[in-house]
Amino acid sequence: MPRIPSLTLPTPNFEEMLVMSNRRLVCVLRAAVLAPGKAERFSPRPPEDHDAYTVLHEPGRIVVQLYQNGEVVFHCCFVPPRDYA
Repeated sequence: MPRIPSLTLPTPNFEEMLVMSNRRLVCVLRAAVLAPGKAERFSPRPPEDHDAYTVLHEPGRIVVQLYQNGEVVFHCCFVPPRDYA
């Protein structure tokens, strides 16, 4: 099973994100990470060609998974700044 690239982002407004809808969280990801001119700032770089998202609410983090042709190709994890090491 191939390793899925993952990006962890410490987020100062994490508490606010906890009450956002999944749709809004995807919008945040698209504006802050996937927008043209933003994606190249990150390593690993999120793929440009994806066709679906899922949002997972886990203890201490929010994970947005990017899919391509039904397969997860990337994870973006939002965490509170204090939890990022």
